[in-house]
Amino acid sequence: MNERRRTRVVTGKEVTLSWGEHRLDGVLRDVSLKGAYVRPGPGEAPPLGAGVTLRIRLEPGDPDLDVEVRTRVVRTEPEGLALDFVEVPAEGFPHLLRLVQYNAPDPEEIEGELTRPAFEPPEE
Repeated sequence: MNERRRTRVVTGKEVTLSWGEHRLDGVLRDVSLKGAYVRPGPGEAPPLGAGVTLRIRLEPGDPDLDVEVRTRVVRTEPEGLALDFVEVPAEGFPHLLRLVQYNAPDPEEIEGELTRPAFEPPEE
């Protein structure tokens, strides 16, 4: 059963993961407004639960357009890492929103996701 409340889109954008003194390049397999799945390149990947800065290169060669997002590793697999977004800076959110809308089958649906909570409230 798919419980996702945010549309995930395939992008193939280049990314860099940073945590502590570590840095690892990779490819963004897919992204939503709440998280991402990254295929890391060779090297030591961050462990489960690690706080990681995800830098998405929207336009290679133009670092001014990069989007940095604070994330947490929520799943590790041999082929990649699932990241949950912890904080998206205000200046980067419009770029992330456009990236998801541009790659979505229904861009208007993405706008609607902004008005719905990402999670169900806990039952009391």
